[in-house]
Amino acid sequence: MSIPPATKLSLAEALGSARETRALVVGPGVLGETARVFQAQFPGQRVIVVADAQTYPLAAEAVHAALQAAGCAAEIAPFIYRDPALYAEMRFVDQLEDFLRLHDAVPLAVGSGTINDLVKLASHRAGRAAYMCVATAASMDGYTAFGASITFQGAKQTFNCPAPRAVVADLDIISRAPAEMTASGYADLLAKVTAGADWILADALGIEPIDPRAWAMVQGGLREALADPAGARAGHATAIGPLVEGLMLGGFAMQWTKNSRPASGAEHQFSHLWDMEHHTHNGEAPSHGFKVGIGTLAVSALYEELLRRPLERLDVARC
Repeated sequence: MSIPPATKLSLAEALGSARETRALVVGPGVLGETARVFQAQFPGQRVIVVADAQTYPLAAEAVHAALQAAGCAAEIAPFIYRDPALYAEMRFVDQLEDFLRLHDAVPLAVGSGTINDLVKLASHRAGRAAYMCVATAASMDGYTAFGASITFQGAKQTFNCPAPRAVVADLDIISRAPAEMTASGYADLLAKVTAGADWILADALGIEPIDPRAWAMVQGGLREALADPAGARAGHATAIGPLVEGLMLGGFAMQWTKNSRPASGAEHQFSHLWDMEHHTHNGEAPSHGFKVGIGTLAVSALYEELLRRPLERLDVARC
């Protein structure tokens, strides 16, 4: 077994490996680029904004106005989820799917993990070839990933569906997201450390070979992306930028491999188990990133214990 060198890939290089996403615009003040990006990726088509009660005034209202000014907005009002208990559950997918079947407009998700996953799956089930996303928080790595993680029949399941064709991530908006959302994304990115260790073991055991390009996407810039947790918490651009880049790269690696292996390991199984158990903390379901973060601590402790043991003296036959 040989571990590939973790040479950092740029977002542009990783985008070139993406199977479904064709455009990614990341930077301060890029929200105004949304209409241009849409028209470039969906020429001649109409768009419908999908948001929730929080993200509509934050970004979706301005996006909708810009799309109207560009002449590409559908002649129907944006779809806004107003349920205070909004979650990535199949009933909310069904609501949006029913709405999308009434017209042929391309959905544009404005939000973070929940909105993106709901739009991703509803768009696919309604027969759309693709959709677009505007990211509003550095809360998870699913913006550029294939598949949607949705609770269905009491269990969190990943449904196969394409990643967005285009993503716009305005760092000014993302920097102002609640610190809890940024912490969730930081924890989801930190999980790539133990996920990488798991992949090394899987490769050594001949179970799942390491894909060098996916490895470089995720592991190459990981240390840099995680270097300033205090700055990320405070919303400093110097920390938020690398964090967002790391999360986007994780999604591209999953697109490249059509597999979640590059970005998740045993730590994510903790999160999925708690989802299936309907675990709550103080009456609310913790975010995906927080659950993964606790799982990362547990798996890290396991690895530390494993490394303390004299494995070179292990008598496999006797065991």
